[in-house]
Amino acid sequence: MNPQAVVDAISQSKHIGRQIYKGFNERNLDLWDQVIASDVELRSSIGTMPVIGREPLKNWAAQFLSGFQPRLDLVDEIYGVNRATIAVNLNWKHDKQFFHLEPTGRVGTSIEYFMLWITDGKVTRFWVADHTMDLTMYLIRERGMHYPQNFAPEPIIRGLEPSNFT
Repeated sequence: MNPQAVVDAISQSKHIGRQIYKGFNERNLDLWDQVIASDVELRSSIGTMPVIGREPLKNWAAQFLSGFQPRLDLVDEIYGVNRATIAVNLNWKHDKQFFHLEPTGRVGTSIEYFMLWITDGKVTRFWVADHTMDLTMYLIRERGMHYPQNFAPEPIIRGLEPSNFT
């Protein structure tokens, strides 16, 4: 990839990341249609995963926005060739139903990372990782929501096996 192609790819990643943030923050998930593949894979630290498809992803996000009414502060962003990561601080209050969970009025803050894989100008994998566990613990421990386990993402570089050090 020549230097200009790298600059262009990073610029595209930034546009996509900001569009994801803007759509979520402004409660306009239709903005995602331009930048998310129809067969996107969503993985999160709560709920039954993976969720496959742009419309199911938008439904999940709409349920979250409705149930928790979060303010999304963009706190960090990293853009690369065919990858983007944006970090948001969710300031939330569970004051409406979220899927099957009735509201409790519980409030909190959670830092979340949206890790995005981009192919042909569209997000093909949208993963959510928690930095703080406030929201995850509330939904899993306090409310009994499913916690996905034993998922091993494909590494960019595989780490050394611990047996190499014994």
